[in-house]
Amino acid sequence: MQQKGFVPLILIIPVAIVSLVTLAVTTIKTNHQPTIQPSPNSISRSLESDTSPSPQTLQQEQTIEDNPSPSLSPSTEPDLSLEYTAVAKEAPLPTPSPSPKPVAASSTTTGGNYTVATFNLGSTTVVTDSANDDDCGNDCPTKPLASYISENGGRAGINGTYFCPPDYSWCAGKVNTFDFPVWNNRKKKWMRADTLTWNGRGMMIFRGGSAQFYPCAACIGAPSDITGGIVNYPPLLSGGQDVLNEGSLSDSLKITKGTRSGIGFGGGKLFLVVARSANMRDMVNIFKALGATDALNLDGGGSSALYDGGYKAGPGRSLPNAIIVK
Repeated sequence: MQQKGFVPLILIIPVAIVSLVTLAVTTIKTNHQPTIQPSPNSISRSLESDTSPSPQTLQQEQTIEDNPSPSLSPSTEPDLSLEYTAVAKEAPLPTPSPSPKPVAASSTTTGGNYTVATFNLGSTTVVTDSANDDDCGNDCPTKPLASYISENGGRAGINGTYFCPPDYSWCAGKVNTFDFPVWNNRKKKWMRADTLTWNGRGMMIFRGGSAQFYPCAACIGAPSDITGGIVNYPPLLSGGQDVLNEGSLSDSLKITKGTRSGIGFGGGKLFLVVARSANMRDMVNIFKALGATDALNLDGGGSSALYDGGYKAGPGRSLPNAIIVK
């Protein structure tokens, strides 16, 4: 007699054994199979192959486009500091400016009863000029002092010799003539050379930046290698010595106080002076006080004029001759 449930049990046991064996074999194969790591390229390809971005991804990309972050790539703008440095290295060195030529320094001072224009003699050129180009006997041409200066390229000057003005009655027939020699530098000759031998007069001559004074003009002759030359009366100082001969002076020069003009030099300086309420003794004292070693009186009164960048005295009468400082 067969027992119930025995046959099914016998069938279940083999099936279970086969299943266990199959599971064991599968587990062993899995444990011995090497793990393959995906390469970056395969990952990239898989990402690129996804052509259907999600709505969230699209929203993020749109946000990035609307609010771009600063680029981390190198700037394409030129570095101006490097460019400047390169140009500066290639640029030539600046050409040094030439030293300026010495300019005739001057100063005009009004002290007490006189006005003086002072110049560095070594850096000046003194010229003399006359309005006439040849000797003249009557109605001779004249010019204002400023005209002499501008026409000779100067910047300062003073009136020259005594002359016969038109407002003096005894000058009738010889108006604006002068009896004292003056070097005309434009024509390179002496005006009134015939009077160079007259006694009692002083001569001052100029060459470049130098000056010489001779209390006896008649003893010198007629130098022609000069830029300026003038003869007048009386001589005041020579070589630091007082050479004024008061015994030969008229009362109008020795006693009368009036407006006087004079020229002198000393200590490397040139002095142009116009004094007021002065006689010849006063003129000597003024030039001594200035440091002059040599000095000559010029015409005065209504003919006195001193110019240094502008009139400092005068202008007074129109003049037949003048002394110009360049």
